[in-house]
Amino acid sequence: MNNCEVWCEDLKKYWQSKQIDKIIDLFDSNVIYYETPRKKLNSFDDLKSLWDEIKEQKTDNIELKVLCISNNKCIANYILNDVVSYDMIYEIELNKENKCIYFKQWYMEF
Repeated sequence: MNNCEVWCEDLKKYWQSKQIDKIIDLFDSNVIYYETPRKKLNSFDDLKSLWDEIKEQKTDNIELKVLCISNNKCIANYILNDVVSYDMIYEIELNKENKCIYFKQWYMEF
């Protein structure tokens, strides 16, 4: 399994079990993180606050497909099936320590 696939599987596993500290640990402290293609988070603390939202989600049904991989970059599709469900595309880039240094999300509710 490629490092990107492992990272994506870890994100899914920690998301489903609501292990927010482990999710945060997947990211480099200097990550460039876009919640939407135009909304960049301002700090690592913003990232922590953002992921706190999963406490309110029903996270036992998350689907994952890694759509493409190129070296240390990948595009992944996550689907969260909850009261309001989300179809999300993540662009992810990892550093040599397999921490995410770039993250951009596109999503829609359905």
